[in-house]
Amino acid sequence: MSLLVIMQMEVIEKNLEQERQSLKFRVIELERKLETVTQDLATSKSTLAVANADLAALQNNLKELEELREMKEVHMLLHQVLYFWYICNYFMIWLNFHVYFAY
Repeated sequence: MSLLVIMQMEVIEKNLEQERQSLKFRVIELERKLETVTQDLATSKSTLAVANADLAALQNNLKELEELREMKEVHMLLHQVLYFWYICNYFMIWLNFHVYFAY
C-alpha cells in the first residue's frame, strides 16, 4: 500500500472515531433526557391519580348533598302534612263540640 492510502485510511479512522465519540455523547444526552421525561411522566401520572381521587370525592359529596336536599324537601312536606292534619283534627274536635252542645 502506498503511503497516501495509509494516510487516507488513518484520516478516515480518525474521523470515524470522532464521529463515534460524538454519537456516544449524543446517546448519553438522549438517555438523560429520556430519564427526565420518564420521571416527569411518573409525576404527572401521580398528580392525575390524586386529581381523579379528588374528583371522585367531590362527586360523592355532591351526591350526598343532593340526597340531603331531597331529604329536607321530604321533611318539609311531611311537616306541612302533619300541620294540616293537626288543623283538621282541631277543626273536627271543635265541630264535634259545637254539634254536641247544639242539641
